[in-house]
Amino acid sequence: MFGRLSYIIHSTRRPFLCLCRAACNLRNGVWSRMSSSTPAPIVLVLISGLLLTCNVFWLYSSNSHTHRGALCSHDYDTWGPGLGNSSANAHRRDYQQVVGNGLVDVPFPIPIPNDTVLLGTDAEGDESPTRFLTIGISSVWRKDDYLKGTIDSILKETSEGEKNDIFIFLLLADADPNLRSQRALNLGVRYSKAIESGLLRVLQPPAALYPSIDFTAIRRTYNDPVSRVQWRTKQVLDFAFLFWYVWTRQPSTYYLVLEDDVLSAKHFVTAIKDFVTLHKSHHWISLQLAGFLGIGQLVRCSDLDRLVSFLLLFYREHPVDVLINHWISLMAPEKPPKDRPTRRVPGLFQHIGVHSTLANKTQSLKDNTFSLVKRRFSHVNPTADVVTTIRQYKAYLAEHAYSSAPGMFWGIPKPGDTFDILFPEPLRVSRVVVLTGAAINKKVNADVSRYIRKERIRDRLLFGSLEVSPKFLKMENPKKASCKGFTSVQDFKNGEMDMKHLRQLFPMGIQCIRISIGPKQKSWIAITEVAVFTEDDPSVEGLTIPTSKADSTG
Repeated sequence: MFGRLSYIIHSTRRPFLCLCRAACNLRNGVWSRMSSSTPAPIVLVLISGLLLTCNVFWLYSSNSHTHRGALCSHDYDTWGPGLGNSSANAHRRDYQQVVGNGLVDVPFPIPIPNDTVLLGTDAEGDESPTRFLTIGISSVWRKDDYLKGTIDSILKETSEGEKNDIFIFLLLADADPNLRSQRALNLGVRYSKAIESGLLRVLQPPAALYPSIDFTAIRRTYNDPVSRVQWRTKQVLDFAFLFWYVWTRQPSTYYLVLEDDVLSAKHFVTAIKDFVTLHKSHHWISLQLAGFLGIGQLVRCSDLDRLVSFLLLFYREHPVDVLINHWISLMAPEKPPKDRPTRRVPGLFQHIGVHSTLANKTQSLKDNTFSLVKRRFSHVNPTADVVTTIRQYKAYLAEHAYSSAPGMFWGIPKPGDTFDILFPEPLRVSRVVVLTGAAINKKVNADVSRYIRKERIRDRLLFGSLEVSPKFLKMENPKKASCKGFTSVQDFKNGEMDMKHLRQLFPMGIQCIRISIGPKQKSWIAITEVAVFTEDDPSVEGLTIPTSKADSTG
């Protein structure tokens, strides 16, 4: 019987056929010889031994025996199929599969070879002034090319002045060097101007970055399969190398963690500067500028070496976003002040990717706060301090309503509350626009069978006025200013106020602007935009407020 079984196994080499034919042998041969009085445990033992023999014969007779045996030696291919030139792999497009370097761990300090920079110039030893921000992006090719949209969005939403304050470091982390070269060539053509100016630099990781790991033998956390553990491990190492490269060069004061599938808000660089300024009075390790996993984490470049050391301790056990967040909690265990949360709301970056770099994985989550506010003016306001007596709701800071990037202040007012904007010196203000009301999407019953999502505006300032003063005197308290001779210039109508010709009314300039809450205001208020135009701004009088198509509610 076992001779017949061995012949079947070697001829089919498929476990399920082995089981089927072994079952036939049991039925026709062994089972017929057993009496009805044979104890059931003996039958189970015989069947178990037969199945075990079947699997052993299949293992040693299959074509993959050589590869499986290699796992027991020191020369195993730890990251899956290689990227050799064999005909079997010539058409393979698995760009995450790397070849281990033969070491048991990541070399530290992480080596930075001379061929690390694919496009641009290396800043090591460069004595040029340190910029404000470095944007770091790690990218792997995928069918839906989100990378170009990400870079286009960054360039589009930054002014020429803001571009002079930032670097964009892009790491092409594909395992196939030919693919990296082709992607770099395409990027060099598309973004030649940004590369020549030093704004964009394209990098590649060294081959020595990836140690030889037997992923089938290590402890797999989160109940993840081997393929996912391999994918997330490589991602952690890619991030670690990019962090390490930036730390060794120190091109800027701050580092922003982005992915290659995001959209940026208008004037996000100026908004980051404003948010950093808000937190200058207390200790912080990271500021969160988006509400999606690890996207939008802002850290100091001087802290990146400690972050890399932490990543290299646990790169096999946890995903990169979990590690970054855990490092932040360890570095700053105390909670931030309630009136100065470290997460900016609304977020400055929106995740747009659906198809992950991990095969058969999709991710459709988004930051719901990103589209909460849509600015009607693309305007950079003069520098000012913003204070208010209105009770703040969660992370919706008063400064966000005045920021150049989309943002809003959400609060719970009482009659007589104020919202003050204070300039360092009197400005020749010609026009002030204030818009209120939050756009909320709700399901509406269109008919019996279906629902539609309809945008509605709520929390408008229906009873309030705008007041201005030519001179600031002092602060009555940390939340309210005292200015000389406040003059009421216009009331709010349907939650909006547009006051023009202020230059003629106040020829000596304006230093204080106040939004005053009327006694009849009962609902919360959401101040979504404050635009202050000076006479130096071109054609400010001709700009009109675009009408909103959303339904309005109090």
